[in-house]
Order: sequence, then C-alpha cells, then structure tokens
Amino acid sequence: MTEINTASQASTGLALYGETRSIMARFSGWLTHLTADEQCRARAFSRPADRQDYVAAHILARVAAARVTGVTSAAADLARTYALVQRCEQCGGAHGRPHLPAHPGLHISLSHTRGAVAAACAIEPVGIDVEHWDQALSVDLDLGDLSEDMGITGSERDRLAAFASVALTHHAPSPRALAWLRLWTRKESLVKVGVTTLSGLGSVDLSGLPMSEAPLRAWQRRVAHGIWSMTDWLDPAMRISGTVTCTGAVTIEQIEAIEA
Repeated sequence: MTEINTASQASTGLALYGETRSIMARFSGWLTHLTADEQCRARAFSRPADRQDYVAAHILARVAAARVTGVTSAAADLARTYALVQRCEQCGGAHGRPHLPAHPGLHISLSHTRGAVAAACAIEPVGIDVEHWDQALSVDLDLGDLSEDMGITGSERDRLAAFASVALTHHAPSPRALAWLRLWTRKESLVKVGVTTLSGLGSVDLSGLPMSEAPLRAWQRRVAHGIWSMTDWLDPAMRISGTVTCTGAVTIEQIEAIEA
C-alpha cells in the first residue's frame, strides 16, 4: 500500500463533484429524465435538502458518463440516452450498484452528503464516496467505541489515536477526525467498487496508507491498496473529503457554480 505518482498514469475514468445547488442549477433540464424508480426514491426523503442531494447525485452520474463518452454539451435532450438503473441483487429493489443499460461497457458510482454530491464513470469498475466534515465531529469523543463491528480494525484505531484530537483551525475538524473521515471514504469506495460489503469493512485494513490531511487548501492524492488505485481529494471551501477507487487512474474535476 504505497503512494502513486499521479503524473505517470493515463486516466481511465472521470470523477465529478460539486455543490448540490450548483449541479441542480447547471443541469436543471436533466431532471425530467430521471426514471420512475429514481423519482419514487427521491420522494421518499422527508427532508427537501436530502431529496435535492439524491437527485443532484443521480444527474451528475449521467453527466460524468456523457463526458466519458465524448459528449461535452450539457443539453438536457442528451440525458435520456444515459438512463440510470439500480437493482438490488438480493431483493430486486430499486437500490444497489448503479449501471447504464444503454452503455454496458461503462461503470458508474455516485455519492451524496449534506449539500454536496460526487459521481464517477470509468471503463473499469469504480467506486466513489464523499462526506461532509460535520460527519466526523463526534469521532474525538467516540474513538474508544470504534471497533471491527463499526468497520475499523485494531491497527486503524491505533493510527487514529496518534492524531491530535484538538482542531488546529476553527474551519476544520481535528486531525484525528479528518483522518477517520479519510479512512471512511476509502472504505466506502471499496464497498461501492465491490471489494467488500458494509458488514465486511472490519476485515479490510488500510492502516498502512497515509492519513494526514491538510485542510487549508484543496488537494488530491493517489494511493494504492492492492490492485486498486485510490484518489483522495479534499475541498475546504465545501468542507468535504472524498475518495474514488478504480483499477486505473481517475481524473477528478469540480463542477463550478454558475456565476450570477
């Protein structure tokens, strides 16, 4: 498990991320092309903000797929050719790993957190996760409760304990909380790519990877876990951390807000 030189690998996929409101504003015309299952699941969210996050992530997955297939236009009429389907292999429900029936050679993944979304598309299996920093604020108090049942190995817990539990800046969580969040985005991306399951996270040890985070500027870092290339990113303006995992390199781009 080593750090990789990002300049030496050709990209096999694309990951996009942005604020939910920016995605909804820039690609509003794609909303009408959500499938019936997606519309049903969106309506099931009790909080409007959560509903918007879900919808924006599903739109962004289509945009990423369009970009990978060479379509750079944001025209809404293109959305119908990128219908996204989720079907659980166990129960048949409208959830599980997403795919594009019209583009069987592409792999996609999506994620949403409070006010932000991310999506990836690649010619190889890919998994992506993004988390808001507020998701990690309780880690300093609860570190003693972290165990394999919560997806953390003993070695990972020891690594986390070595980080300071006091925030170095008022804008970001503590180094320990950010390290835990990085550990989680990596593990969640492995779940989404199919390496493991949520119940099996405790058997995946990532303690050998770098966990230190610099929260004052946006950055990207690529590390390796077996055959998997993990590209981490952090955006202090949006207060998010994310990881995209693939067997090949994935380019990460932010969808900027539309200027008024």
